[in-house]
Amino acid sequence: MGATVPETKWWGWGDTARARSLESLPELRAFLRQALDLPDTVEPLRVPDAESIRLPPTHLAAGDADALRDLLGRDAVSDAPMERLRHACGKGYRDLVRLRLGDVAAAPDLVLFPGSEADVGKVLAFCAERGVAVVPFGGGTSVVGGVEVSDPSRPHATLDLRRMARLLQVDGTSLTATAEAGIFGPALEAQLAAQGVGLGHFPQSFEYSTLGGWIASRSTGAFSNRYGKIEDLVVDVRLLAPTGVHDLRGRPRHAMGPDLVALAVGSEGTLGVITRATVRVHRTPEARKFESVLFPGFEQGLEALRGMAQEGMSPDLAYLDDEDETRLSVAAAGGSKTATALLRLRGITLDRASLAYFGYEGSRESVSRRFGLGRSYWRPGVAAGPGPAERWMESRFVTPYVRDSLIEHRVLVDTVETAALWSNVERVHAAVRRAFHAAVAAVGVPGWIGCHVSHIYSEGASLYFTFMARQRRGEELTQYDAVKRAVTRAILDGGGQLSHHHGIGSEHAPYFREAIGDENWRLLRELKRTLDPRGIMNPGKIFPVGA
Repeated sequence: MGATVPETKWWGWGDTARARSLESLPELRAFLRQALDLPDTVEPLRVPDAESIRLPPTHLAAGDADALRDLLGRDAVSDAPMERLRHACGKGYRDLVRLRLGDVAAAPDLVLFPGSEADVGKVLAFCAERGVAVVPFGGGTSVVGGVEVSDPSRPHATLDLRRMARLLQVDGTSLTATAEAGIFGPALEAQLAAQGVGLGHFPQSFEYSTLGGWIASRSTGAFSNRYGKIEDLVVDVRLLAPTGVHDLRGRPRHAMGPDLVALAVGSEGTLGVITRATVRVHRTPEARKFESVLFPGFEQGLEALRGMAQEGMSPDLAYLDDEDETRLSVAAAGGSKTATALLRLRGITLDRASLAYFGYEGSRESVSRRFGLGRSYWRPGVAAGPGPAERWMESRFVTPYVRDSLIEHRVLVDTVETAALWSNVERVHAAVRRAFHAAVAAVGVPGWIGCHVSHIYSEGASLYFTFMARQRRGEELTQYDAVKRAVTRAILDGGGQLSHHHGIGSEHAPYFREAIGDENWRLLRELKRTLDPRGIMNPGKIFPVGA
């Protein structure tokens, strides 16, 4: 099918040739055995043979598949069981557990691989006429149910744009680049680098996600303090809706009326298909420099980040673990005698320390100057050198592979993220922790939760929680549902955002109306009715099925 990325696991994260087992990380394994009271041995939750998974029968009317083959070409339309399985869900905990349990109650009837915008237009016209739902797939890395079939009562076609992956233009004077939406992160950066520029957008899913997926899900990357989230990088978007083609333009600034580009950003395929975009790029940085700092506590680290953000001194990368996540990070790195010794000199114990990573890039002069200014903000902490931050940068694309091994060891493991005002950050942090521990206690298992701040703004910051607990066999998903409801409720009741960068998807759609308010929800619903009058675009995402 003309794939531009390595073959990825249908049952887990990333490249089939790569893995990271819990056994390869003995200090982390020991930490989790104690924190989660894991037994010495456990029957693994193994990956079944793909052939053993029964997919639901097709909902397509007779002749629809052949009609689409006539429109697009036979090799652009697949109803093969393996393609349907690969496109049945994303990469969230719920997705991966269901696959291991062999529970695929819903899957697309067809997977389509259009080669041009004309092909996408043909698909939308056909599907609108026949009432076939369309699910734009991106790279399929959604962790919030963004690419699954949410309404199994109707036929679905998943739209995979990997054939539309060209870099179309680079304007070296204006520093913009235009590319097709199906281009994957590594291919985009490599082609830009050949012309001396880069986008600088590196989400953790970078290797297996696409430009269109980043825009549709409101993605963010490690260096977003410098370059912005994806919505700050987008200049123009082409959106193909069932009602027509919309060129949404914002260059060089949104100077005329409402910001129409913003309609596509975060729309999650519910309004149409993003087929191309123009983005801001930057010249390849000359230098990059890191520092790692151990603060005497999370509160002190937050104060340092807030001072930097509000005084215009934000590092390009700012990443702060709370105390619990610091202990996990140290264990995952194999333990750190150096860190313990440094802290002891300041009278700080590792149990109370909060680890931060700071990064700067740009011209050599700029990096040196801003790095020097940053030192004044981390004086309450202990500088531990660039090593931990550099190792974190090198390993961040590998970390999701560990989750596959944790699930095999029957560990419930997931993440949830939010954003809050500085005046509310600590309150939301505490509320989510309380809610999680109450939820796991209610089902009779110990749990662990950690948090880090990964993006900072003058008015607030993101909070990214990772939580784990021992799975209850036979209750893997009901147990997870109870925990996820509890932490989501705590975020909303505490004044946090429903999401900072993972998106809404089917996981968060039931909460979306509450999160934005009735009037705003009705406004968005009318926009969807205008662009997608037959409701074919990605049902159940943002708007619950039937809403």
